[in-house]
Amino acid sequence: MALSGLMGICLLEMSAKSACERLEGKEYENFFREARTQLTELHHELLTYIERDAEAYGGLLAAYKLQKSTEKEAEQRRAKIQIAALLSIEIPLKISEACILALELGIMLLPKIKNAMRSDLKVGLLVIRAGIEGSLANAKMNLPLLKEDTIIVGVKFRIDELQVKLDTVITDLQ
Repeated sequence: MALSGLMGICLLEMSAKSACERLEGKEYENFFREARTQLTELHHELLTYIERDAEAYGGLLAAYKLQKSTEKEAEQRRAKIQIAALLSIEIPLKISEACILALELGIMLLPKIKNAMRSDLKVGLLVIRAGIEGSLANAKMNLPLLKEDTIIVGVKFRIDELQVKLDTVITDLQ
């Protein structure tokens, strides 16, 4: 998920850099410079999420392996599973948020990019979309691991909010 988003952002970065360096790109030079700065920040953010997502998954697996032979051990295990489950949902949601920002930025780049370069940009947008959809699916699949109703409601709200935002952005793309 984060890797898909990162690959897409790399294509957007390449498109913006190439457009900025062309003579016809001078008209939008400030826009391209700002876009490249934002894309670089999102690039680095997603790099950290790749590692954090793997750590969250490892933490969840480790929590399930904890002993539960006594009531105290079982209670500690349940608590650690809840913490790990929440993290295994939180990271994909952050990935989705970062990718949606990149998707919005890429859509703003589209009309300013020369036709010959649009295919790379469009492929980047499609890969970013896959990263968002995968991250949201991952968060939804981990939702049943949570047991506290107030947390579940809050997480469902965030998932729904991100899905609506994605749907809105995709409508702008088409």
